[in-house]
Amino acid sequence: MTRRFQLIATEFAHHLPYTIVGSLIAMAAVWWFGTQQLQNGHPERLFAQARASFHLFHPLHVCLSAIATTSLFWRHERHLGRALVVGALGTIIPCGLSDYVFPYVGGVILGQQMELHMCLVDHPQLFYPFLTLGILGGFWAEERVTGSHLFSHGAHIFVSSAASLLYLISFGFTAWMTDVRLVFPAFVIIVIAVWVPCCISDIVVPTATASPGTASIVRHAPSGSEK
Repeated sequence: MTRRFQLIATEFAHHLPYTIVGSLIAMAAVWWFGTQQLQNGHPERLFAQARASFHLFHPLHVCLSAIATTSLFWRHERHLGRALVVGALGTIIPCGLSDYVFPYVGGVILGQQMELHMCLVDHPQLFYPFLTLGILGGFWAEERVTGSHLFSHGAHIFVSSAASLLYLISFGFTAWMTDVRLVFPAFVIIVIAVWVPCCISDIVVPTATASPGTASIVRHAPSGSEK
């Protein structure tokens, strides 16, 4: 148990720099897109495009997360039922925290009028097909694609950051694009919203669910590169 705890703590530390860089890139891209609309006097267009983009990036996030979590578990334990459960729960909970809960709570803490929007409830036809596709893709990727978890990790960082930022814009927190005092607080929200759920999905879930003989599941890949 102590070794697993140390392993998890180490991997959390290794994931942080990747999260910071990915969040900065996504934040710069979203800020440029958003300020263009605001400067042109089209805030309504910003909200419409941000919501549409969120409903693209969020399903992509779900799919990538399911691929990585399922493939990583399947590599070390070939139990179909457990792989399906781990792939589903290891995606639904972290993605919900990353894309809905943390951005919503962060916005509320900063005094913004946030709207709680959860696609797995409000748009199940958009959420669950991508979850299913990701789980199936995880089985396929582990069998056919070398280093599939490494590719999906890098993509996951950017897509997760973009989804969290687009949630902020779409559901109540656009002030960070016009008020310099809110830029860093918004950045902190995004880093936490990406870092903690990503590590839960990449490290905690596979490590906690691995059979006794696969306790070193995370150490089979380079540190900080699980997804």
